[in-house]
Amino acid sequence: MHMNSKSGVTALGCTIFIGTLGALPGVRKGTITKLINEGNEHYRKGRLAEAIKAYNQVLELDPENPEAWNNKGLILAVAGNYREALKCHLKAIELDPNNVDAISNVGMMHAKLEDYKTALEWYDKALVLDKSHETTWNNKGNLLSKLGKYDEALNCYNRALEINPNYMAAMNNKAVELIHLKRYDEAMELLNAVLRSRPLFSEGWYVKGKAYIGMGEFDKAIICLERSHRLNPDFQQAKRALDLLKNKLVQPPGTKTSRADKKSARTRSEQEKVEKAIQKEIMKPRSDTEIITDEFKRPEEHLTREESIARNFLLDEYQPFNELKTVSGKMLTKPQLETALDGLEKKGLATSRINGKNKEYAAAHSLGSIEQELIEDKEKQEPVDAGKDIHTLVSRARRYIESGRFTDASINLRKALKINPYDEMVICLLAQVQFEMGEHDRAINTIAKILGRRPDFVPAWFTLANASFKAGEYTEAAECYTKILELQPNNNDARKGLDASHTKISKS
Repeated sequence: MHMNSKSGVTALGCTIFIGTLGALPGVRKGTITKLINEGNEHYRKGRLAEAIKAYNQVLELDPENPEAWNNKGLILAVAGNYREALKCHLKAIELDPNNVDAISNVGMMHAKLEDYKTALEWYDKALVLDKSHETTWNNKGNLLSKLGKYDEALNCYNRALEINPNYMAAMNNKAVELIHLKRYDEAMELLNAVLRSRPLFSEGWYVKGKAYIGMGEFDKAIICLERSHRLNPDFQQAKRALDLLKNKLVQPPGTKTSRADKKSARTRSEQEKVEKAIQKEIMKPRSDTEIITDEFKRPEEHLTREESIARNFLLDEYQPFNELKTVSGKMLTKPQLETALDGLEKKGLATSRINGKNKEYAAAHSLGSIEQELIEDKEKQEPVDAGKDIHTLVSRARRYIESGRFTDASINLRKALKINPYDEMVICLLAQVQFEMGEHDRAINTIAKILGRRPDFVPAWFTLANASFKAGEYTEAAECYTKILELQPNNNDARKGLDASHTKISKS
C-alpha cells in the first residue's frame, strides 16, 4: 500500500481515496476527515467491520461524500458482495464524475461479476483520465491474463511497475505471467529481487513455488510453498497448492502397489485430475483482493517482537546461544530468546547446529536457502564416495556445472573443501555455482574471501565480472574486467568483456 499523487491509498487492487471535503463547516469537516482516516487504517489492518462502520458514520454526516461511497464499496467487495459494491462505486462517480479510483473500481467489480468486456471498458476509461494509475494497469493485466492474453497482460504489469517499481502485487503478477510464457529465468530473477527486499513476503515464496512447478522441480516447489504457508498460515491458496502437490508426489502415475494398497491407490486418470487441479490452482494470477492478509501486513508484522529482536543479532557465522544471550542483554530473557530462535528457524530465517555441548545459531539467507536445504539433505544421504581424491570431486563438479546441475556441483565442491579448505580454485568454482543458483550475497562473500588473501587471483575477478555482467550490473562488470587487464594486459577475454560492458553502459 502506498500514497499516490492524488492522496489515495492503494490496497487490494482497488484504491481508497482521501479527497477534499468542500465547504463543510470546520468542526464537521474535521470529524469526517478523522472518520475517513480511521476507516482507512482499519481497512489496511483488515478490520473490515470497524472500517465499514467508520464509512457509514461519514455518510450519516455527509451523504454526498464520494470518498466514503468508494471506500464502502471496497469493504463490500472484500466481503464478496460485488453487486452492492458496484452500486457504491457508481454512486461515487455520480457525485464525482472524474474520480479515477471509483472508475477503476467499477471495472474491478465488473471483472468480479465476470462481465469482462465491460470491465475492460471501465479500466480504459480510468486510464484515459490518468495513465499513471498503477492499480488499474495491474488489474487490467489480471483480467487480460484470465482471458489468456499473456503478452498484453505482461505489458500492463510493466506499465504498473514503471509507475511504482515497488508495487509488490504487480511484481508477483508479472512473475506469474512470465511463468505462463515459460520464461522461468526472468521470473526467478524478478522473484529473487522481491525476496531480497522482503524475505518474509509469503506471496513471493508462493509464486516462486509456481515457477519451480513449471520447471518440474517439485522438491524445491514444496519447500517454497511450505515457507509461504509458514510465514502466513491464513494464506489458504498456498496450503491448497501444497496439499495438491504433495498428493501428486506421494504416488506418481505407474507406481506399483501391493494388494493391500490397491484399493486406495489412484488410477492414472485420477493422477491426471490432480495434475490439472495443480495447474488450475497454481497458474492463475491473483488480484490484490485475494491477498488481503498478506498485503495488509508488512513483513515485519509476521514476526513476534522477540523474533524481530533476535533476528537483529544473528550473523552469517554461527554464534553460541550464550553469546546471543549476552548481546541481547536485558532485551530478552533466556526463555524468550529460545522461543524466538525456534520461531525464526521454523520460518526459515535462522539455522542451528550442535557444536560440542553448545547449540549455535546463524542467519539463514532467504535467497538460495531453498537450494542450500536440498544440498544439505543430499549430503546427509550420500556417502563420501570419492575418499580424499579432490581432483575427482572437482572434475565431477565441472561436469555438473556444464550440464546445469548446480546443486550436485555444489555438493562435490563442498566435499572438496572439506579436504582442503584453502583451495582457491575450488572456492572460486563454488562462488560461480552460488551465482548461478541465485545466492548472490553468499557468492560475493565467497569471492571476497579469496581476493582478501590474493587480490591478484585472476579467476576470482573473472567469476565476479561474468556474474555481474549476467546480472545486468555492467558498471561493476567493467570495473572487474579493468582489474584483470591491470594484472594481465594481454588477456583477450577480459578485453572483450570490458568492451561488451561499455557497449551495454552506453545503451542504458
